[in-house]
Amino acid sequence: MTIRCGFIGLGIMGNALARNLAPNGLPASVFDLDEEAMAEVAKSGAKPVASPAEIAKASDLIGICVPADDHVRSVLCGDAGVFAHAARGAVVLIHSTIHPETFLEMAELGAKSGIDVLEVPVAGGPVRAAEGNAYFIVAGKQEAIDKAKPYFDALTNEITLAGELGNAAKLKLALNVLTNLSFSAALEGLLLAKAMGLPQELFEEGGQANTMLNSLHLQYLSTRKMPEEAQRSEGLQDYLRGRMEIAQKDLSLALEMARKHGIAMPVTGVVSQVIARIYGVHDD
Repeated sequence: MTIRCGFIGLGIMGNALARNLAPNGLPASVFDLDEEAMAEVAKSGAKPVASPAEIAKASDLIGICVPADDHVRSVLCGDAGVFAHAARGAVVLIHSTIHPETFLEMAELGAKSGIDVLEVPVAGGPVRAAEGNAYFIVAGKQEAIDKAKPYFDALTNEITLAGELGNAAKLKLALNVLTNLSFSAALEGLLLAKAMGLPQELFEEGGQANTMLNSLHLQYLSTRKMPEEAQRSEGLQDYLRGRMEIAQKDLSLALEMARKHGIAMPVTGVVSQVIARIYGVHDD
């Protein structure tokens, strides 16, 4: 029996994931509000469709990679949403970094229609995802995880099983704090090295040798090698602004959880306030 896949949300990460489905033997329908994004993913063999409802009707496994909680609710809920149109036994895999309680809410609503919801936030960056080796953190029913195995096999070689629903989102929020604070440290280390007359390549070599810089940091720092004019170009600024907005959302969620659990995260608070600087976004 052919497993039919659908994918909703073709931003930076969603695009990287969705375009690996068809080449790995999973017929895929895709939807995004951006028709150009759909056309790009269609080059990999995916079929663009007109709505989340069409995705639901045509899919056994449905990936969701939209920016935030309200977007997840919008594509899953209501008369035009996935839950209203997917067949019983379908599995929805939510890749978005959202509040843990939103996952529980969506799982409860999906269960009413006989649809399983898995938490599958993504880490490791879009370059790794585009190479077919995204890092997935997975939580939910084992039966649903087993059913989604062809999807996982197509997109990743590395999965952390986090247990019950809610745990994957919690782990992803904690890892996002680690990632963004490490970006801040990498940037300030680089700025100091350059101010003292050292080339970026030497800083990166030393950082890798002492294991403090990995491939994700090198991707992050790559724009700092560009001429100032290129860094301020409209296309790159749009890309960096999109990544910054996601990082800001993720850190805000992390700080919300910290307040809820009564812990102080002062460094994270500072990083969230200077996030535009960290991501190289210029508003002038």
